[in-house]
Amino acid sequence: MYKLIIFSLGFILLSSVSSAQYSVNKTKYDHETYVFQPGDPYNPTVAGVASFFVPGLGQMLSGEGGRGAGFFVGYAACYVVSYVGATNAINSISTGGDGSTGSALMLVGLGGAVGVGIWSIVDAVKVAKVNNLAFRDQNKTSLNLRVEPYLDQIELQNNTSRVSAGLSFRITF
Repeated sequence: MYKLIIFSLGFILLSSVSSAQYSVNKTKYDHETYVFQPGDPYNPTVAGVASFFVPGLGQMLSGEGGRGAGFFVGYAACYVVSYVGATNAINSISTGGDGSTGSALMLVGLGGAVGVGIWSIVDAVKVAKVNNLAFRDQNKTSLNLRVEPYLDQIELQNNTSRVSAGLSFRITF
């Protein structure tokens, strides 16, 4: 178990080191203006489905390992609270009580887990969209081609002139 925890923490640490910075990007980009384009590195649908099954996994897939770990730890903590509440309720019932001492704590934990799970799904989709918009902005390429007519009069040595006409091209990268 100890090795699994160390491996998981190492994976989270490695996945959190990336160029995606949602906390900065969310102030610059609006997730509501996002439209999927081929070549986007993060798929919002995959991020949402991944966070449905494992809260925080969608954020990790979108390059936000620390944020995803926070959602996962919050979800797990809610289940620990629910487990403690259920244990207290069972112990209360076994000693002749009515079980009300732990049932409230159990319900709070379960409600928190559901809330964190839903929040994780919605957040994973937003993170993927915003990080895609930032990726596009950082990696955009532009090619500007401008074609203009060219007309010039050239004076020759024998006091004659010649008109030169053509097209000029301007390419900007």
